[in-house]
Amino acid sequence: MLNNTAVLDPPSRALDAPLFSLLGKKACEAILARNSVGRIAFSLHDSVRIVPIHYAYASGWIYGRTAAAGKLQRILRNRRVAFEIDEHTEPFRWRSVVASGPLYLIEPGTTPSDRRVHMKAVSLIRQLVPSALTSSDPVPFRDQLFRIRVAEISGRESGPTGGRRVFPKSEKAAPDTGEAESDAILCHRVENALAKLSLSPQSLIHVDAFDGVIALTGTSEDAIERSAIEGAVLGVPEVRAVVQELETVFPSEQQPTPTEIAREAVRQLRLSPLVADRGIKVVAEHGWLRLEGVANSPKTHDEAIRRLRGVKGARGVIDRLRAMEPATAQLVTD
Repeated sequence: MLNNTAVLDPPSRALDAPLFSLLGKKACEAILARNSVGRIAFSLHDSVRIVPIHYAYASGWIYGRTAAAGKLQRILRNRRVAFEIDEHTEPFRWRSVVASGPLYLIEPGTTPSDRRVHMKAVSLIRQLVPSALTSSDPVPFRDQLFRIRVAEISGRESGPTGGRRVFPKSEKAAPDTGEAESDAILCHRVENALAKLSLSPQSLIHVDAFDGVIALTGTSEDAIERSAIEGAVLGVPEVRAVVQELETVFPSEQQPTPTEIAREAVRQLRLSPLVADRGIKVVAEHGWLRLEGVANSPKTHDEAIRRLRGVKGARGVIDRLRAMEPATAQLVTD
């Protein structure tokens, strides 16, 4: 809550200005080394996530551990992450370090090099939690070790005095086309529409509105549910555009491989009545099914799209299939 007294009764004299300065590499590494809790930031499509972790820093690497499932699957799709740590004692007395680089999983492995890295990671983590990765581990679900190579590092610090007071420039600010109230209302209406669906308990849908555009991120159970979600959102009259970035949830031991997804797509096309058209080709790419080629009729085209939308494990269907006219020899029954 704001202090109303401070707002209405400002100090009679100008306060000392804070001094902001950059930190060198050695100072940044010293801050990383003496702390043990930081934050990892990673992105997937239009979604950005920040999560706190325990860590240890040694020789240009940040070592940590987390659960083998969950956010790791997202991070490994875009391996490059940012890591931030800060220290502060008062509003203008703080230090902050940001490091960035690729994240790698650590396994015991079979080579001497793999074993050395694994032993070093375990040793560093046990300096923080002595019983880590033992039967007495207080957080046994954090069973996956990882490390981040510090490819870039930068830091800043602030002192409460010694700086020069800098006033805003008189230049006109960049125009902001966003309408906060309208976006909030639109987001609320979309959330109400989704609340009417019987979504799986596994699904976790995030709705954001930016300048009238709805962005859907998170996870849904399967492609059928994802289509239902999209339909509900498009059914909101005020929605004019949707960014669809939903992921499909599967238990890790049951998640189909790309080859299995492609096989299932072919199997769906061969179900009775057979979609008998050699002009239809399926491409499995990064979890998506892409239809290429020429269908012998609009009906065959629509049926192929419908069947592939239900393929378990596929993120969705990209339609690049053309349909011939007139509609002849559409579906052949076994």
